[in-house]
Amino acid sequence: MLSRLLDHPRKEVNEAMGRIVAVALVPIIALMGVAVVGTPAEAISCVGAGDVTALGPAGCTQGGLTFSDFSVAAAGFTGVTIFLSSLSATVGQDVNLNFQVAHDPSPVSLADILFSYTVTGGGGATLNGIDLFNPGQNVTIREVACGDPFVNGVCGGTPLANLLVGPNSNLAASFDPDAQIFIRKDIQFGIDSFISEFTQSHDLTPVPEPATLVLLGSTLAGLGVFSRRKLRHKQAQDV
Repeated sequence: MLSRLLDHPRKEVNEAMGRIVAVALVPIIALMGVAVVGTPAEAISCVGAGDVTALGPAGCTQGGLTFSDFSVAAAGFTGVTIFLSSLSATVGQDVNLNFQVAHDPSPVSLADILFSYTVTGGGGATLNGIDLFNPGQNVTIREVACGDPFVNGVCGGTPLANLLVGPNSNLAASFDPDAQIFIRKDIQFGIDSFISEFTQSHDLTPVPEPATLVLLGSTLAGLGVFSRRKLRHKQAQDV
């Protein structure tokens, strides 16, 4: 009987402590949920990134540029996948993405792939041109670069560049520097045609080196001093 009387208050104390601990854990778990759920996915490297439609909203990065919002739509195929291969690289001011294409059937006749994505410069980087190489057989690629998002497949503003690249050929275009561009490709298949890859170059606007900026600043300062001296000399002559 005595043991029951002693155990009863101990049970109440344990239950009270359990409730206190549970209440204390609620905000901690909530904060953990915010930390996990609220953390945005980070972009991965574009080199060997694989299926472009599996990259998610963050996309991938290469050469100071972020590539995102990949979209692939096809007609006349049972399946189409576009991959970013390990051959993607940055050479000087050119950020080159190598896209591998797997389509079924192959070859195919009178089919079409619409492929689009967004390119955004980081840290003040801007783009001033594009270059497309099409090694496909009986495949023509129509490409439009736009400074505004596409609406129902149409550039939302004045196109920055229009390319029509035939089989086994390349074409380039330049435009005024822009920090973000939207690219849309219409890959058109003729009779018994196929394409296994294509390479897109995104041209960065050259950024002056720090030494160049210092030299430019010194030159401008020197011109300012020279102008002031010339003005004082002229004023002295007038007196």
